[in-house]
Amino acid sequence: MKDIRITAAAVLATLLLSMNAAAQNITISGTVSDAKTGEALPLVNVGLMSEQDTVFVRGNSTDFDGRFTITDVKPGNYLLQASFVGYETHMERIELQQSVQNLGIKLTGNVMLQTVVVSAERPLYTMEGEKNMYNTKEDPSIQTGTASDALQNAPGVEVDAEGNITLRGVSSVEIWINDRPSHMNEEAMKQYIKQLPANAIERIEVITNPSARYSTTGGVINIVTNQKVTRNELLCLGLRATTTPFISPWASYVWANEKVDFNIYINGMYGNHDMKSDGTSTLFDANGDTSRFQKWDNMNKMPFQGGYLGFNTNWKIDDKTTLSAWVGAYPYWDQNSFYNNYEYYEYNPTRVDLGYRDTTLNHGFSHGAYGGAWFEHRYDTTGRKLSITFNGNYWANGGYSDQTRDYNSPTLTDFKRHMVGSMWNGSGELGINYTLPLKHDITIETGAEVGYGYSRNSEIRDSLLPGGGWNNMPYQSYVSNGSAFEPNVYVTAQKRWGSFTTKLGLRYNNNFKSGMIEHPTVGDRMRLDTLFSGLVPSIHLSYQTKTFESYSLSYTRRFSHDGDLSGYLPFRIYEDFSFSTGNPNLLMCYTHNLEAAWNKYIMKFGNVGLNAYFRANTDEIGTMTSAIYDPVIGPYMVNYTYPVNIGSSHTEGAEANITYRPTGFLNVRFNASLFNYGYNYNGFSDSKLSYSFRLNLWAKVWKRLELFANGSYSSPRLGLYSLTNAQKRFDFGASSDFFDRKLSIYFNVNDIFGWSEWGSNTTAPQYQTTGSNRFNSRFVSLGLTWRIGKMELESKARQGGSDAPGAQVK
Repeated sequence: MKDIRITAAAVLATLLLSMNAAAQNITISGTVSDAKTGEALPLVNVGLMSEQDTVFVRGNSTDFDGRFTITDVKPGNYLLQASFVGYETHMERIELQQSVQNLGIKLTGNVMLQTVVVSAERPLYTMEGEKNMYNTKEDPSIQTGTASDALQNAPGVEVDAEGNITLRGVSSVEIWINDRPSHMNEEAMKQYIKQLPANAIERIEVITNPSARYSTTGGVINIVTNQKVTRNELLCLGLRATTTPFISPWASYVWANEKVDFNIYINGMYGNHDMKSDGTSTLFDANGDTSRFQKWDNMNKMPFQGGYLGFNTNWKIDDKTTLSAWVGAYPYWDQNSFYNNYEYYEYNPTRVDLGYRDTTLNHGFSHGAYGGAWFEHRYDTTGRKLSITFNGNYWANGGYSDQTRDYNSPTLTDFKRHMVGSMWNGSGELGINYTLPLKHDITIETGAEVGYGYSRNSEIRDSLLPGGGWNNMPYQSYVSNGSAFEPNVYVTAQKRWGSFTTKLGLRYNNNFKSGMIEHPTVGDRMRLDTLFSGLVPSIHLSYQTKTFESYSLSYTRRFSHDGDLSGYLPFRIYEDFSFSTGNPNLLMCYTHNLEAAWNKYIMKFGNVGLNAYFRANTDEIGTMTSAIYDPVIGPYMVNYTYPVNIGSSHTEGAEANITYRPTGFLNVRFNASLFNYGYNYNGFSDSKLSYSFRLNLWAKVWKRLELFANGSYSSPRLGLYSLTNAQKRFDFGASSDFFDRKLSIYFNVNDIFGWSEWGSNTTAPQYQTTGSNRFNSRFVSLGLTWRIGKMELESKARQGGSDAPGAQVK
């Protein structure tokens, strides 16, 4: 089901057609098939649009034999369009003066879906080769949400309260936008998914076991946005507000013709987040006796202001050549207040009370920009093409903080501190990709990527002396910089035997890293230059039946390393009662991934999908916490963290996606995941079975009002001597359109019962913790959108309106 909310004009036109059917009963029928294999294609959207203004007139979808029929059409000139996931959209002009039968339409495969016009029932979840696709545009329950909400419904994907994205519990996920790497840093990605409207997304492609085409060590999530080009323009004005509070007005303008389109978008935002946290930590000495105990209760207030300005354009140079470019910038201000109460006791050898109250005020300013270009030339209609892309972006922030500490004990001296910090990260990548179809349904794809990144960070801390004046804290101040150069090449070969497809791939990755870190006033400097390189082989098998049943089997072997260069340097970065350091003996991790999947679309019911996987790691990299006496911090034992090779670890699991759609006005979806994770570290073994489930309900009542409800639960998950807390939440909302969809309004109640929280417990031999974090997750949100212009361009306007740090859009 595409969009069952039809404009009033379209409804009126449909009624008039029905009334005059006897007098003007033109019918068009035919078949749709694969251009290469000749196989009939089921569930293809076929529609007629007015040639004059491209307004949708009538349409239907093909049956399992690829046949379609469109009835009750007035004589006239139309645009006939056929579209289907994984095929190039077919468009042709047709003049209808009498009925047409046996019309043959052939679709070319292996290209991105550009446009979907016709309202017809289609599965929410489909499979295509290595991709598990969540067809977001077919899900009415998510249209008023954001990309973060949509990602929650993609197979195996979870987004936590902070905006962190994981795939089957693994955080090493690479995000792509429209088939190209996003190159966003972590914070920029969080802002992107929070601002991107879900109704700007065509589908989300999840690749849990990527082929050698991709460089990531984990999974790939490709967010495909809507693309529409017509000879019209559209201005959208919107406002989103919540009771947290948060308010964000925005505006988007799109102009397009058959050759060129561009989008300008601007928004502003103001908001505040409150977060509470509490927990305990206990430190043990070598004999197992308690050395330190801490208990804390913290309150954080985080007001912020920001904005975004973006521009993107697409130029269809000719029928075979396309050029796109994009640029954007975004400022961000925050003023955070932290109020901390610590109960703190040292036992060395007698109990000493070091409890205190902290107040910290932070003032920061961040800014960033991105830009890029994409060029594609198709040599012929067989699929032979060349694409070249360039992406560049930077993200910088700076600020200062003032900290005041008051000790509970009158024998200890209270103090004040001042910290100045700055960070700058920049990166760019140039990529080239060539696709060559050969005889016998063989396709070769090869390419190369060259990336470069540079970063620098500094944090200088000073303390106020009792007699006045400031004194530098040398071991809590540091300066670092680093660079990375990554030349990579890859090749894949795909062969089709009817409905059976085999894809083999091989990638050669290189990562040259160089960097330095030092305590500037002490002169304690360390430097490292290193190279990580290796081969990534892959194999993917898939089969699809004529009844829309899909099977796949895949295997890849990958390697990974600590992304932070300081993870390999024995350099100590100090806090008050702890420090972090690197591990010069850290090895690369090798991962073997095996995965099998089955998906079935059932007419009049919905969709059922099952997925099973096994992952084995050698020298998996994790974080360990131990205890030591350090003269820099003082006479007490302190905890420190450092990266380690866990040794061997394994994950085996299964997932199920069930979608029930008895009518076009009701949608019930259930997602469940069950997996077991285990590891062996220095002779210590542990494992745990974890699970999660999510239930979504959408219904449309009274032909105008849409209602939805979402509930989810995720059980605790195991890590190296750690266990995350369970997470659960329940949301409810409603939306409606007015004045021929010129005005849209939505209303949501988020986390109705205030269940949302996150945290973890640590059980290392010398360091044990409990912790929980809660923020103002229970709130009401309201959204308004006013459209001026042609509705056909709404998706492109929303796409432009969603571009956030580093986004790249065709």
